[in-house]
Amino acid sequence: MALASPRFKPSNTLNKVATNRTTLQQGAVGRAVHLVQMALLDLGYTMPNSTSNANYSPDGIYGEETKRVVKQFQKDSRTLVDDGVVGQKTIQELDRRLTTFKHRVRLHFRSIALTNVPFHRSLANAEVVFGQYGIKIEFASGQSLGLTSDQQQLFKKIDQDCKWELKDGEFNQLQGLGSPAPASDILVFHVNTFADNDLLGCGGHAKNRPACTIAARAGAWDTAHEVCHVLLGSSFAPVHVPDHRNLMHATEPFLTATPVLTDRQVAQIRTSVCCAPI
Repeated sequence: MALASPRFKPSNTLNKVATNRTTLQQGAVGRAVHLVQMALLDLGYTMPNSTSNANYSPDGIYGEETKRVVKQFQKDSRTLVDDGVVGQKTIQELDRRLTTFKHRVRLHFRSIALTNVPFHRSLANAEVVFGQYGIKIEFASGQSLGLTSDQQQLFKKIDQDCKWELKDGEFNQLQGLGSPAPASDILVFHVNTFADNDLLGCGGHAKNRPACTIAARAGAWDTAHEVCHVLLGSSFAPVHVPDHRNLMHATEPFLTATPVLTDRQVAQIRTSVCCAPI
């Protein structure tokens, strides 16, 4: 049976488990293990050892603790053999328990520039990375902003520094253009470039107007990265994570594999006004 949960469907390894072509067991490492661990955490199980590294948590290591928790999940199901191995029946039971999204984030796109990465790809990437944690990314609206000649000149290059809370400046002016969005949704603006050539995006926005701004040359995961900044908020630390597998690594545009979030990041995101329970 094919996996239905957005948490597991994007994982080739877990799809192989679901079709009985492989198993996850003690000694396994990687994103598939991380996703199973995160699912177990969301089902109420605890793994203090596996969640001790704040930069990549749960750690994606199928050790004694993960084996013990998998065995407990199997016992609690009353239908599975409690061998501590994630095989076809165990992943299907996890899939059944976590089939639906639990939260939703709505995005409104506003553009004054064509992006190097196709829009459908950056949106799909955002859907995948948040979907791993039961968070549904929804395309709410899209609009190409018709600028006056003065506005075109002003916004050709954003010269303002990126700040968390905007009260004035080019970012603030830009984010006031186009059709407004509810304060519970996020506006995503695509622009040509920033004066700071190293800057590919900014999650700063005005109070009660959640928004982020992304450069045309940004990477395939940058939309998800900047949306995540908005969802995490200015008080969450660290802003960037040193582990290159995390979505919030500072050089995120160079990611080649599907990135992950930590359990702490996910918990914070779920408290955001822009992340509504379904």
